[in-house]
Amino acid sequence: MKELLLIPGPTPVNGTVLEALSQETISHVSDKFVDIFKSAHNKVKILFGAKDSMPFIIAGSGTLGMEMALTNILDDNESLLVISHGFFGDRFVELGTALGLKVDILKAKPGEAVSLEEISKKLRSKYYSAITVTHVDTSTGALADIAKIAEVIKRESSDTIIVIDGVCATGGVEEKMDEWGLDVIFTGSQKAIATPPGLTMLAFSKRAIERRKTLKKTRTYYGDILRWIPIVEDPRKYFATPAVNMVFALEKSLREIIDSGLKDYFEKHNLLSRKIRNSMAILGFELLSKNSPAPTLSVFKYPDGVNDDGFRKLLGEKGVVVASALGEMKGKYFRMGHMGSLTEEELFIALKRIIEVLEEMGIKVNKGEVLEVFVES
Repeated sequence: MKELLLIPGPTPVNGTVLEALSQETISHVSDKFVDIFKSAHNKVKILFGAKDSMPFIIAGSGTLGMEMALTNILDDNESLLVISHGFFGDRFVELGTALGLKVDILKAKPGEAVSLEEISKKLRSKYYSAITVTHVDTSTGALADIAKIAEVIKRESSDTIIVIDGVCATGGVEEKMDEWGLDVIFTGSQKAIATPPGLTMLAFSKRAIERRKTLKKTRTYYGDILRWIPIVEDPRKYFATPAVNMVFALEKSLREIIDSGLKDYFEKHNLLSRKIRNSMAILGFELLSKNSPAPTLSVFKYPDGVNDDGFRKLLGEKGVVVASALGEMKGKYFRMGHMGSLTEEELFIALKRIIEVLEEMGIKVNKGEVLEVFVES
């Protein structure tokens, strides 16, 4: 029985991408790899909506992208405002503190997004060198309206550098870096991009790159974009060995996504999220993020009589893996990813397994109604 991996990353990887990953490893300065690497960089720009910005593909997790975003734009004791919608927004506070920055935070209630009014008021009260926003927080499933937030920042504090964490959004949610006036955006390979974990992808605006050049000291060696820019411009040059086979897989996945149409790929995520949420509501599962839900994952509250450990254990025995909730939601909610290469048919199978688990736990279910809702949503 094939396991259905419905955690919010890593996500399932299709056969063609796995086949690309398993190709024979070749020289990282060969003509063949250089062409693939260039292709991957160009496709990252398309994904981010970053035609006029510089893309980077670097071996490491999304956390590396988070660190690179800050180390390349901020000096000691500079001010950082963190807009947090959950656990992964809070990590910017930890990172900024570790880097010796002066960090303030605007934190939303679980499942909600910080209001534009709060952001505007905060920016009028104090100047911040940079501001970070998590597009989709993997802990709560809350979706931030980046376009409107960027408008507020540009209106209230035009010199502030805007950093976007796109890890659980990029590929599943439209992002328009240049059009929205974003300065740094980063993501990981293992979520909506449907590639195995191991790569972080970033883009820096011209303004952000100029900001890096003015820093008084270098906070990082491996993560210094000034060391990577020559590699982006000419992949035959050497700084650090790229993850050759992971780049094969990434380029293949991005090619499939872009060739099939980004707009259709976004719509697929909207469709799957609508189908599973409507069905789960009939089963008594309440969505945590009601007002600003992301299309890439759902955080569901258990109905009375359903135990977290028991539910996830039984579901896992049936080949469907979901994730526990984080922080104060742990034990009361679970997280389900529905992004990347996941198909409607696979999600339908997962729903049927959930119904089976509930029935085994003694929960009365109108199976026909639930499955009909999924099909017709």
